[in-house]
Amino acid sequence: MLRPFLAWLLTGAALLAQTTETPAGRVHVKFRALSFDGAILGAGYLEGKEFHPLDLSSDCLTVEQTYVGANPIRFVLGQSNRATPAPEWVSAHQQLTRDQARMQMLSLELATAQQRLGHLTADARERGGKAKPNATSEVDQLKAKVEALTKEMSALAQSAARAQDQVNHPAPTPPAAEPKARPKGMAAEKAKLEAKARPTSDPRANEATERPRFTPLATHTFPADGRYLLLVHQTPTGTTIAAIDDQEGAFPYGSMQFINLCAGPIEIRFGAKVLALNANGKGTLQAPAGHNAYAEGAIYTKDNDGTHLGYAMRIFQQDDVRTLYFILPGDPGSHGVRLKGIEERKAPEPPAAPPGSDFKGPEAPR
Repeated sequence: MLRPFLAWLLTGAALLAQTTETPAGRVHVKFRALSFDGAILGAGYLEGKEFHPLDLSSDCLTVEQTYVGANPIRFVLGQSNRATPAPEWVSAHQQLTRDQARMQMLSLELATAQQRLGHLTADARERGGKAKPNATSEVDQLKAKVEALTKEMSALAQSAARAQDQVNHPAPTPPAAEPKARPKGMAAEKAKLEAKARPTSDPRANEATERPRFTPLATHTFPADGRYLLLVHQTPTGTTIAAIDDQEGAFPYGSMQFINLCAGPIEIRFGAKVLALNANGKGTLQAPAGHNAYAEGAIYTKDNDGTHLGYAMRIFQQDDVRTLYFILPGDPGSHGVRLKGIEERKAPEPPAAPPGSDFKGPEAPR
């Protein structure tokens, strides 16, 4: 399994945003968060004594949070008054997460196969319709792979849609059955007292009698005030948080940021744009193509035998989208790598105020 290996690498990646000196006191930061190993439901963070719920997804960043409080920040799992989710809802959410993760991986494989197929087809066209020796069999294999991937992704999309519907519209909990016989006398008074102390299925009924309890999840010490992307991941010693600097200009929209989680150095190439990263290194590439245009690139691995193609990629460039890529080790003994990509689209600008507006809102009636 790669999880312990990846956890070790991600622990090293935490150095990307931390300094040797950990400031004490209070901080004022803005952050988005992501769970690397899978969705974490019921999570949140404490700001003083106030609990801010923040479910962590493995497929997208959370909305931006503003934290003003003690340093380090404390992430917890909330065991509050809310009713425990039904097993059917939990199962549907897990199925949805698995389907989405599988579709993301297959989409990258499909893009690679289609890119290679396009190259072979273009080469055959330039040669007057005659393919290179042994290229015909590769074309047939690629066509079969594209068809199989497309079919599996279609089935996964239908499964994900069903799971999403179950998550969004959970089945109502059946009401508790009435007791067959009502107790009388002293037994009735005792039953009333027990009923008041017993938790009910209505979360509002428990708010007055139960206080929220929290299980520690992880802490993180920010090096300074600012804006960050937080990566929550599992290690052999527990849950750890790595931070990536997200200050203005560090990771602009229209760019790609790569984090190398492989054991050795790699190179990302998009035409004349080249980004070399050592193990645990990170770097940003500006837009390799124009807005709403495709760009083709490749990731190369390096070892004592030289440089090897590890991954071919074809991206759709948009100026209002930025993508965070994790470069993961491929199969043992191979030169290949895998990608986990997280996209974020820029929020639309608020509509312009009408002429003469002073942003003070409507005038109070006289």
